[in-house]
Amino acid sequence: LHMDPIRARRLLFGRQVVHGLHALFWGVDHYLKTRTQPLELETVKANFQAGLGVGQTVNCMYTRQSEHQVEIRLETDETPAAWIQIAWHPSSQQQADTLPAASQEPEKCRQRSLDEVAAASGNLSLYFDKEYAARLFPNLVRVLPPIQLAALLATTRLVGMECPGHHSIYSGLNLTFGSDSAGALKLNYQVADCNKRLALLLMDVKAPGMKGQIKAFLRPKPQEQAAFTEVCREVESEEFSAQRALIIGGSRGLGEVTAKLLAAGGAEVIITYYHGQQDAQQIVEEIVSHGARADCLPLNVLEPSQGLLNRIANRSKPLYLYYFATPAIFGAAKGRFSSQRFTTFSDYYVTGFLRTVQTLADSSTGLQKIFYPSSSAIEELPLDMGEYAAAKMAGEILCDFLQKANPALAIHKPRLPRVATDQTVSLLPVENQDPVSVLLTQLRSLRQM
Repeated sequence: LHMDPIRARRLLFGRQVVHGLHALFWGVDHYLKTRTQPLELETVKANFQAGLGVGQTVNCMYTRQSEHQVEIRLETDETPAAWIQIAWHPSSQQQADTLPAASQEPEKCRQRSLDEVAAASGNLSLYFDKEYAARLFPNLVRVLPPIQLAALLATTRLVGMECPGHHSIYSGLNLTFGSDSAGALKLNYQVADCNKRLALLLMDVKAPGMKGQIKAFLRPKPQEQAAFTEVCREVESEEFSAQRALIIGGSRGLGEVTAKLLAAGGAEVIITYYHGQQDAQQIVEEIVSHGARADCLPLNVLEPSQGLLNRIANRSKPLYLYYFATPAIFGAAKGRFSSQRFTTFSDYYVTGFLRTVQTLADSSTGLQKIFYPSSSAIEELPLDMGEYAAAKMAGEILCDFLQKANPALAIHKPRLPRVATDQTVSLLPVENQDPVSVLLTQLRSLRQM
């Protein structure tokens, strides 16, 4: 989720995101850049409302509530990402640094079930690499006690490594700090409440000079699509054999399911990938190992690609184009329309689609039919999907235009319901339909056009 951009594509936020506590430290560090006197924390409260993508521009807004208290709001692409409130007081104590710089024992990332985390308790060692921290957050390290920073950092290790562990989201914290820093250099934790419907944990935590509560989610695991052998049971062995299928964005999700369905029905399948080379190769290997035909190649729909033509310029069978290229769909603020998000969606659903069609239609590929997956979000119009729905609507109009300008070209643009993919994984219970049955119906409709 945080460290591997390729793996993060298939997780909750659809991209690599910044640690919530890193964002908190970053916001506070900037606020403290003019402070010179030592300080001690009194309270730290935060809600991490949305994932901050690595490399995204972040707006940081400060509201000074008193001389010793500040509210910080982080926002990206007009979407609230974090709310932070911190209070402190001047410190006259010598800030001793007796903490080890690193863990004295190997640390493993635990994978726990919901039942296991519901009754979890334990402790983590405190440590603090002051030299490294000073390079990242020089103002924090200059004015705040190392023991307080170490305790804060231990909370993110608690969530990500211990409880819930591997599949986790750090959602919020409410911590109080005092002068009593006696005791072992440990962060002790106890799960105080577990909402199993939401997979939401509240954990009581205590460390030298600090106590409070942490809120975290056990996030859903990546969505696994049906195996090729399962798909074969749903498809007649030769029903798609009259086509060569080019599947744009076929390394996961709807594209992956489409590739398996078509290959199971006898089609010659080529899937493209942007970042997911390993995923695409695994799908190809799975299909080929069962006697079907598949291959993969890299493609970025946001850039011209002449290399694509060399792989598909073959009129032995009609070419069918299936277009599933997409950015991350969810994550917008409810009730707001972001022109930047709309532009991003349009780059994929309109400009990228048009470029792909023009590349194929102006060549000797034998392009005859196109599958453009639109969305029921156009009709339902969820308040956090306005930009997505508008871009898909524009894509539908483009399909109508292309078909009118090219009467020999058949384009099928069904408004698909919400189906189970990486994109639709959610912390909240939602109903997702089976992508195999939904897509198979639509693929047969395109074949009959």
